[in-house]
Amino acid sequence: MIIILKLNIKNDIKSLHKKIIDIALISEDSNDITFFNIDDEEIHETLKTLKKTYVTSNSKDETILNLKHKTKKQIKDTRTLKLESYKKFNEALNMIDRDFITSATEIIDEALELNPKDVDILNLKGLLKFLKCNFDESFESFYKSTCYDNNELAQKYVKILTSEEFGIFLSRYNHAIRFINNDLNQESIQILENIVNEEPELIEPYLVLHLIYEKLGNNEKANEYLGALRKVDKDNPLFEKEASIQPVKENEEKVSPKKSKSHKPLYALIVVLVIVAGALYLNNKKQLDKLSNQITKKDEQIDKTNKKLDKTKNELNKAKDEKKKEESQDNTEVIVGDEEDLFNKAMDLKQEGDNQEAIKYLELVVSNGKTKKYVSEAIYQLALLNENEKNNEEAIKYYKKYINTYKPSDNYYDDSYYNLGMLYYKQGDLEEAQQAFYSLRAEDPDSMYNNSQVEDILKER
Repeated sequence: MIIILKLNIKNDIKSLHKKIIDIALISEDSNDITFFNIDDEEIHETLKTLKKTYVTSNSKDETILNLKHKTKKQIKDTRTLKLESYKKFNEALNMIDRDFITSATEIIDEALELNPKDVDILNLKGLLKFLKCNFDESFESFYKSTCYDNNELAQKYVKILTSEEFGIFLSRYNHAIRFINNDLNQESIQILENIVNEEPELIEPYLVLHLIYEKLGNNEKANEYLGALRKVDKDNPLFEKEASIQPVKENEEKVSPKKSKSHKPLYALIVVLVIVAGALYLNNKKQLDKLSNQITKKDEQIDKTNKKLDKTKNELNKAKDEKKKEESQDNTEVIVGDEEDLFNKAMDLKQEGDNQEAIKYLELVVSNGKTKKYVSEAIYQLALLNENEKNNEEAIKYYKKYINTYKPSDNYYDDSYYNLGMLYYKQGDLEEAQQAFYSLRAEDPDSMYNNSQVEDILKER
């Protein structure tokens, strides 16, 4: 079960309008205090705590500035800094229009240093960091934006970054990176190429795919992804390496046959041939070392991001669960003691062929039970029984519920993925089936269900 995020980051960037460069329109408020908005009804303790830490840092910095007794000249300096930040914001938008994403990211970082409370600048930084796959920095930027001004764009991306769907996406991406460290290059390629197809705006997958294919010696595919990378990020740091040898190539191309007697072009050609020959000899080791170092850094970054987002997501889920428990507490107290009997009764009804009645009993176990042994089994049995009864939507719901509730080490985790994928496949939904099987390989690479039948389905187009 892989749910495509279906992002449209470039459109969201276009929704940001350029700043008007007029110092007269900038407020002269000498205090310039902008406290974060704290919602007293916020039920998610992690998010509330996060906001409070930002408040502490924000108010502390502003208090120190006030204690320094800002002068009129300093007020004007503040307005000048804001004006400069607006210029950089507009410049970043211009660079994005030309697909110079790396430069735009650097410029918007500079703008934020000058004007750290501007919501538009924070949002643009969040969007650019998302494009660059720096998800932790993206989340922090959007979340700070919601603290200053609970705006729609920032809310949208905070919701995306803390969603179950994004957690699945991040898990796939994480596995793709770790597969490379374990020399499972083809498995990594499959996941990354699917991510590229699903989310073509994201930059880093092109870079990693180029490096993998370069490592494997597949120059055609390596160049294909290098070209794709150039289209989405024309000044990516990877191109700096190529720029150093580009003048030699250009000089070689400019030499006409009539001037071939010149020793300089011949010398340049010999140098290039020597470089290429040496590169062919040393390429595998150097590329392996380079890729390994880059992947190790990205692995550390993804682990860091996972911890941040998982913590937030767990708190969100915990709050929702607590609310549900409070609402159903009375019913739960009546039925909990009988969950074993309810489950056993359901299994007896299943044996007798009365699936509809069995489903009713199992639903009671799921909604009111507290013991993992019975609840987890009931969820999986509900998926099976509903599939047998051709209630496919219900079957899909319970397979997904099992996957999203339990871990790969649990009894029916890979069974649920496999059955979900096959159910989609039988319905003719190849895309969803392949997403389920790719996720199975990412979440549980050692599962017996990663077999030739699944491999054949993944190859279908």
